[in-house]
Amino acid sequence: MPAPLRKLGWFVGLWLASVAVIGTVAFLIRLWIV
Repeated sequence: MPAPLRKLGWFVGLWLASVAVIGTVAFLIRLWIV
């Protein structure tokens, strides 16, 4: 696998993880408020 592609894949994985964490936190806060 080329190095730039591997770097891009790592960046996408990190972005997906951050989106999942933010979504989970937002969902928990919504549950806690309601």
